Amino acid sequence: MARSGAGLVRLLAERGVPERAARIYIAASREGPQTASELARMSGIHRVETYRHIQQLHEAGLLRPVGGRPKRFAALSAEELLERWIRTTSEDLRRLEAGREHIIREFQEQIATPEANDGRKFVVMEHRRALYSFLRKQIGLARKEILMSLSPSALARFVDGGIDRDLRTARQRGVKVRVITEINRGNLPDAKHFATFSEIRNTRTMPAARGVLFDKTGAVVYVAGDLRPGGDEDKLVTVWTTDEEFLNLVRVQFQALWNHCAPSEHRIVELEEHGAASLPVRLGREVESFNRLREITQLGMQVGGLRELPFDVPEFIDTVARQVGREIASELEGERPLEVARSLQEYYRAHGLRFEILQPDPLLIRAEGCIACDGASPEVGRLLCPAILRTIFETLTGGQWEVARPQARKRSRQGHVFALSPL
Repeated sequence: MARSGAGLVRLLAERGVPERAARIYIAASREGPQTASELARMSGIHRVETYRHIQQLHEAGLLRPVGGRPKRFAALSAEELLERWIRTTSEDLRRLEAGREHIIREFQEQIATPEANDGRKFVVMEHRRALYSFLRKQIGLARKEILMSLSPSALARFVDGGIDRDLRTARQRGVKVRVITEINRGNLPDAKHFATFSEIRNTRTMPAARGVLFDKTGAVVYVAGDLRPGGDEDKLVTVWTTDEEFLNLVRVQFQALWNHCAPSEHRIVELEEHGAASLPVRLGREVESFNRLREITQLGMQVGGLRELPFDVPEFIDTVARQVGREIASELEGERPLEVARSLQEYYRAHGLRFEILQPDPLLIRAEGCIACDGASPEVGRLLCPAILRTIFETLTGGQWEVARPQARKRSRQGHVFALSPL
């Protein structure tokens, strides 16, 4: 004969509630608010174990303490429980439907990406996403060194794809990171960025073979799609190899090229011609960086009688916006405008901000609670926010965008509306 409530126990178990905890919940539902001892007796479970399950049910919102001493526990009503299941199930279905293309693409990339313990000596990988996913895994497994020979445009792509953060983490673990590339005016900011966590050298002539060598265990070699500046990443093809003879050859070629390359600082000075230099601002070390700027200014005042420091605020705001936009873009998904907007909506919600897509084409969005627009300096925010949005969409879609600014000197209680259109 089936135990009373067995169907409900199975139903609760399907939604992550252990069988014994489900029996405690049913006992509380049947008899009303009960003490822990009473729930243990009615459900036939040891009292110590009952306390643990009561805590689990309380954290899940299925039981709540009521009364004083002794403390009793009341169960969530059947109507409220069913309503919660219906709501969460509907949200899960909507989330799966909205992320259908991303889930399928991620699955296809995953099965196309070799595992770290793949026994094959040569494995072909296609497309940028599959390569970047694999690079992150290998960077995390590296123990001694990562040697990289990259095209000039690859630095920006690695920044946009978040590879730079993985390399920085590897460097903090003690892994030596060396990069060979052609440093030019187009990738100068990215080269400076890479110089903060790697040894980077400039080459006047890029080698035909480019890739990444991890310790002495494996290498990614570019075959097509990134052999020239502006290469078609949709046709990107790379080969992962663990062949010992091939790895030795790659290492020898890299070392020979490294010995003939110029240190990055020489090339940076050459390109800047005493122009503007970047100011490193690191979380937790802001005072040190800005104190250095103050010291430089004071030195100019003492030596040359400097009386003022001209500063282009809009240009600085745009610089900050580009960097912030790239950081946010690295956490988003999608390549089409509406996909990016939906991913950005989830990002805003995760940070406690409101974001609404008013219409898809032309793209119209509303952001509410934005710290920049609604904070202490809304005038700055009205420049900063559109620039951040522009950078995000340009980074992920690959095209140029125009973002209409919110109305000046108007603080909307319903947030700010931005119109985005491709150029």
